[in-house]
Amino acid sequence: MADRASASIRIGGVIPHSCISGLFEAIDRDGGRADWEGEPLDPASLCAGETLEAFAYAQPGGMFEWTEQFCEDHGIAFVRNSGSCSGVFGPERVVFSGTGTPAQFDMTENEEIVLARSMIRALATIEAIEAWFESAEFQPPPITFADSTAGTGENGETDNG
Repeated sequence: MADRASASIRIGGVIPHSCISGLFEAIDRDGGRADWEGEPLDPASLCAGETLEAFAYAQPGGMFEWTEQFCEDHGIAFVRNSGSCSGVFGPERVVFSGTGTPAQFDMTENEEIVLARSMIRALATIEAIEAWFESAEFQPPPITFADSTAGTGENGETDNG
């Protein structure tokens, strides 16, 4: 059995209507729930202007593997916090802004971001250190929905062949 930890994920930004069912399938596959008490997530509760949160105990590697991959594949922003697995890995925060690659930040058990001395030296300036902490504090923006444009022509009309 894999080393496990509790985790939460907050999702936001632009979500195409065509991605909603896939997103909830990924969350369900990861065992994500609406709260720590185990209430299921309901796609009907997804609201524009808010973020979506999922919670789970005993996540392999402290990750929402399917959900994170789905979000990365579709450019959907997320932040995941996970606890530690004693002797294996510590608590971490993973930030994906919707583009690029996710960034991983070590945390304390109190969810404070930790910066190692070697990274301070690599960043070299107070400005760079401040920017690094700002990137760690990223929060996904509220959800907005987008129409899917796959299979549509230049003017938005469906191409039926």
